[in-house]
Amino acid sequence: MKINSSKVFFLSFMIVGVMICLCSNNWLFIWAGLELSLITFLPIMQSKFIVSSESIMKYFLIQSISSGILIMGLMIILMKLMNNSTIMTTAILMKMGVAPFHSWIISVVEPLQPLALTLILTISKIAPLMILSFTQISISMIVVITLITGSVLGLNQSAIKKLIAYSSIFNLGFMIAAIKNNYIWLTYLIVYSLLIVMTIWVFNKINSIYINQLIFNEELMVNKYTLWINLLSMGGMPPLMGFSIKLMIVEFVISKMMITNLFLMIVLSTVVMFYYLRMTYLTLMFYSYTPKWSVSSVKKMPSLVIVINLIMTPLVLMIKALN
Repeated sequence: MKINSSKVFFLSFMIVGVMICLCSNNWLFIWAGLELSLITFLPIMQSKFIVSSESIMKYFLIQSISSGILIMGLMIILMKLMNNSTIMTTAILMKMGVAPFHSWIISVVEPLQPLALTLILTISKIAPLMILSFTQISISMIVVITLITGSVLGLNQSAIKKLIAYSSIFNLGFMIAAIKNNYIWLTYLIVYSLLIVMTIWVFNKINSIYINQLIFNEELMVNKYTLWINLLSMGGMPPLMGFSIKLMIVEFVISKMMITNLFLMIVLSTVVMFYYLRMTYLTLMFYSYTPKWSVSSVKKMPSLVIVINLIMTPLVLMIKALN
C-alpha cells in the first residue's frame, strides 16, 4: 500500500488517540482517545479488495459495541450499582480480540494491506492493555482460554494472515498474564511488535498469501532465511530476540506462583512453534532452482533483521548480569 498524505494524516491522528489514552487520568478522555483511534483507523483499512468494505464494517461494529459496553460499565460503577469492573473488562477484551471474543479479528485481517495489518496487531493493542491493567478482577481463566485458542486453532489454518492473527492472540495471553506489571507487558508488546513488523515485511516481499505458495516461491534465499529466523524468534527459540521476552514472562509467572499458566505457556508454545516450523520447512526445503548453500545476493535489510534477532537476547542477559 502506498503511503500518501491522507494515510499519513489518519495514521498521525490514530497515534494521537493512543497517546490521549495513555496520558489521561479521566475515563471520559480515555474513551475519547479510543474513539479517535477507531475513526482514524477505518480509512487506513481501505484497500483495492472488494471485501475490505466488509472488513471495515465488521471492525467498526465490534469496536462500537465494545465502546458502548465500556461506557455502560463506567456509568454503572459511577452510580455505584456494581463494585467490580466485570463489564468494563469484557468490553476491553472484546476490543483487543482476546479469546473467547476473537472471531471478529480472524475475519477482519484477511483483506488488510501490510500497514493496516501491522497497526491492528500492534499499536491498536496498547490502549486496551493499558486500561486492562487498571482493572482489579482476576482474568486467569481468560489467559488460559486465550493461550489454548491461539495455539490449537492455528494448526488447521493455511492463510498466512490468519496464522499471524492466531499468533497475535496467543501472545496476547502472555501479555495479559503479566498485565499487573506495566514494564513487562509493555516490553513484550514492543519487541513482539518489532517481530510482527519484520515478519509482515518479509511475507510482503515474497508476495505470499497462503502457506502452499511458499513452495513455489523462488525469491532470494536471504529473504527466506530472514523469515525463518523471524518465525523462530516469534516462537521463542533461544538465543533469538523472542526468547528474551518470553523468559521475562516465565520469570514473572513463577514469581506469582501461577503454575497452571506456566505449564500451558510452555506446552502450547511448542504447538505454536510447530506451525511456524511448518511454514519455514515449506519455504526452505522446496527451493528447487538454487542450492541451499548458494545465496546469490545479500541485501542489507534482511541481514540487519537476522543480526538484530541473534544479538538481542545475549545483549539483554549481559545487561542484566552487569546490573
